[in-house]
Amino acid sequence: MDMERLCREQIFGVVLAGGLSRRMGVGDKGLLPLGRSTMLGEVVRRLRPQVPSVVINANGDPSRFAALGLPVVPDVLEGAAGPLVGVLTGMRWAAANVPGATRVLTVSSDVPFLPADLVGRLAAAIGTAGDGIAVARSGGTVHPVIGLWPIALADELDAALRRGERKAFDWVERHGMVAVDFPPLDIGGERIDPFFNANTPAELDEARRLLAREPATPITGRNGTPVVAIVGWKNSGKTTLTERLVAELTARGRRVATVKHAHHSFEVDDGETDSARHRRAGAREVAVVSSERVATIKELRGEPEPGLTEVLQMLDPCDIVIAEGYKRAPVPKIEARRTQPFSQEPLAPADPHVIAIAADHDTDGGGLPVYRIGDIAGLADFIERTVLARHRMPSRTQTDAE
Repeated sequence: MDMERLCREQIFGVVLAGGLSRRMGVGDKGLLPLGRSTMLGEVVRRLRPQVPSVVINANGDPSRFAALGLPVVPDVLEGAAGPLVGVLTGMRWAAANVPGATRVLTVSSDVPFLPADLVGRLAAAIGTAGDGIAVARSGGTVHPVIGLWPIALADELDAALRRGERKAFDWVERHGMVAVDFPPLDIGGERIDPFFNANTPAELDEARRLLAREPATPITGRNGTPVVAIVGWKNSGKTTLTERLVAELTARGRRVATVKHAHHSFEVDDGETDSARHRRAGAREVAVVSSERVATIKELRGEPEPGLTEVLQMLDPCDIVIAEGYKRAPVPKIEARRTQPFSQEPLAPADPHVIAIAADHDTDGGGLPVYRIGDIAGLADFIERTVLARHRMPSRTQTDAE
């Protein structure tokens, strides 16, 4: 996968929620309960880590989607003209509101098991196909509205719709369609279509059954960037381990970002700095800029602390994010353990996301690999072999050598 190219390219996400839902028998099937949210909410949850921004294409009262916290954009053409109008709407919105956007990624609102590598696979295919349209295919079936579209085709699509063209597959095929195969998903030992769509009450019940069997989906950063957390109780050596892993992975050519979960009263500047004076005066957000670094400080002022998912979307594209803390987040974790002071129970037995132990003493890993806490090269090898290998991202040193 050309991950460097994917990180540079501006891809804009559009969820098509304007269908009439005749077979479901309701107006907005995407708002039907599913898992912890709704069917539409589940689609959005899986899409957001893969693209910089997302909108919902739907007509009528936008307030019914308020819980998702996303812009709602009505069709740019009147009449129920099918999903291609939603694609055109996304193109027009991105061109007007997202500087630098070159493509839109569209998905329908009834595919609750959207693959985590959807954007990566489609973008990789387009990398060898010029300005074509990459669409998803599974089990031999092409899904023409689940695809990556060049915004440059907006005028041609507009003209076709005004001529009365409605069939998405026919129009896509005429404009350089590249069908990208996606394998079945394994959910609790069952193999299912990754684009399983719930169009009827029976299919929605089946989606609920499958979702209940699905393991928690790990959080990723923008464009699917992998995340690993260094966790442990206080004074377990998390900060030193994080620092040394950042240095090691950076030396190997990886672009590393970090997230530190701190005490609620932490300060990022001295109380007498100019930026602190700005904050005390009431500034909600302060940017400090110099020739060497940029820092942004935001005062929450009673708003809830942002979750890890939200924080990850603030970071620039990179190869891997190392989070220090976040014991409860569904991300791969390395648990740091020290003999002293160590009065808490190990985290790994109760957390299926712990993938390895780093300790300064002999300890039972319960079947997990155990490393000496000073074995930074070994731990970095492990991260590359497990967390990074799943994303097929060679280091720059490897790429340059090839």
